[in-house]
Amino acid sequence: MANNLKSMIKVIANNKAIAELDRRLELARGDHSIAAFAEAFYDRVESSQNGGVINSWSLDRLGSKWTYLSDDWGGGEFVTESAWYPPTEFFFHLYRLMCSIDPEVWIEVQYEDEAYNPIGAFVLKKDSTGTAVYCQKEDCSMEDPTLDMNWDDEQYDQTQLEFMESVGEKQQEMLEFCHQMIDTGNGEIVPAKKDN
Repeated sequence: MANNLKSMIKVIANNKAIAELDRRLELARGDHSIAAFAEAFYDRVESSQNGGVINSWSLDRLGSKWTYLSDDWGGGEFVTESAWYPPTEFFFHLYRLMCSIDPEVWIEVQYEDEAYNPIGAFVLKKDSTGTAVYCQKEDCSMEDPTLDMNWDDEQYDQTQLEFMESVGEKQQEMLEFCHQMIDTGNGEIVPAKKDN
């Protein structure tokens, strides 16, 4: 597993919830720092002496040693980068924030390590009983065939394109699996809120 992991997050919610998300993302966008991201979404961030975020706080509240806003695609879609793992605690926190505005919100996440080990999907939404649940599916078997190639090899671009398409297809299958698990009553209950 490499160090950087990207999470492509999609929030499906009403206009009021998306406006609140956009407001918070605007705060995080300032300098794309770890501290700016944490402070945009949490009330009490434990800062280090150099203005960063204490690792233990990040691990407990975000689910990874560090997380920052990588890109904002608008309309409830944005990308984070984190260390080693998807920031699952942040996903739970984001769901609770959005659910307080739109009780019918759901969140879909597709993530991938920079070496594609792992890639995965994460879905949070209410099940048929109205309980907030989640499902996560992960795959560590994807191997980038371009690692054994030179960038100027004749088939490099085509091989890379085909591999990226296979990653996207696999993530889509995992998203569908997560939705199906939740829809059939097999989701995991979203953990209780932590002090933020």
